[in-house]
Amino acid sequence: MFSEFIRRLNLFGNLSELSRRTLYLHSRALFFEGILNGVWLLNDVVARKYFIANPFLITLLVMAPSASLILSLPLGPLMATRAKKPFFLLAGLLRLSLLFVPFCGNSFCFVVLATVASASWPIFYTAQNAILKENYPESKRGRLFGIIYSFSGFVAILTSLSLGHTYDFLKNSIVYVYPFAAVCGFLSCFLLSRVEENSAERGENLLTNPFEILKKDKKFRQFEISFFSYGTGFMMMLPLLPLFLVDHLKVSYTQASFLNGFFYQGMIVLFSWMIGRLSDTINPLKLAKLGFLFLVFYPLSLSLANTVFFAYFVYAWYGICMAVVNVTWYLAPLTFCKKNEEASSFMAVHVALAGTRSFIAFPLGTAIYALTKNFHIPFIVSSLFFLIGFLIMPVKTDRGQILKTILSIP
Repeated sequence: MFSEFIRRLNLFGNLSELSRRTLYLHSRALFFEGILNGVWLLNDVVARKYFIANPFLITLLVMAPSASLILSLPLGPLMATRAKKPFFLLAGLLRLSLLFVPFCGNSFCFVVLATVASASWPIFYTAQNAILKENYPESKRGRLFGIIYSFSGFVAILTSLSLGHTYDFLKNSIVYVYPFAAVCGFLSCFLLSRVEENSAERGENLLTNPFEILKKDKKFRQFEISFFSYGTGFMMMLPLLPLFLVDHLKVSYTQASFLNGFFYQGMIVLFSWMIGRLSDTINPLKLAKLGFLFLVFYPLSLSLANTVFFAYFVYAWYGICMAVVNVTWYLAPLTFCKKNEEASSFMAVHVALAGTRSFIAFPLGTAIYALTKNFHIPFIVSSLFFLIGFLIMPVKTDRGQILKTILSIP
């Protein structure tokens, strides 16, 4: 099994019994999470090609997972002093809505069911990060999460590539894939609900009120403004990508699976383990800052793509950048917590602000495209938001230290 394999490789040194049991369940949960994510990677292309969804419904579809994150705002304080098991199970039940995709007769029904399933992610992320903070030692948290995240991404790649070929040759198979994804999504949540929690540090004087957190912690507030800018640039691209790929580049399902699965997700798999290890020795805020800078070149390059071949290289760069940002998205908020039980609340603020910006960013990208009738201008605006996020991040980046640490990784 995966967790036993990495334990035998002694990649993490000695772990406590609690950390080993958590790793055992976490790795299995993220295996099923990878299958669900592999199906989700082709969601927007399926909506456009199979359900013939219009740009407005595609915007709602890709916006739903991000917009639902605003629900984490009340979830953080609720989870702070409670067991996470009921929350994981609730997230699993929401994902079972995908069981009804075979009965969808139109794109609107598909979008509604996907939206219901999307509401599981703020619950999942907030509860998972509380477990990460409590059960994994700080000195090994980054590499533990990085390699498990890479493993989950590898599963997502295999799933996406397999489905791309399947969808091209058996188009009706789409309606059978989603119920399978629903079961996998539920199993992921069920396995994490079985994780034993380290509650030794629970007590009084916890900073759990979201508004108090933003008010009292100036650096955390600046960090969230930086992420808000990055997230606006990232999110405004999402509803435009299926239009760009299907209408401009005329991709097939197989080509879309290579773009989203092999090149984008593949780079995340290859680099997440390294970023996880780096985050154990370098402040995750510094890594996030670099990730934002690298992302500036992603929309600019994509705006020049006239062939799928060129888009492969752009998506590979996109994946490398997002390997940096994704790992730090999970880990950076935890660096601000003074006590373990504050993790749920800090992550709730972080996740909720991601949901808040979705109401701005997704319509912004679609509106600019509708007004200009081309992809160049919204892509350039996206790059500007990435640049602003880089400039605002409240840390100075020591490039020499980062290069030295990268070269020292075996």
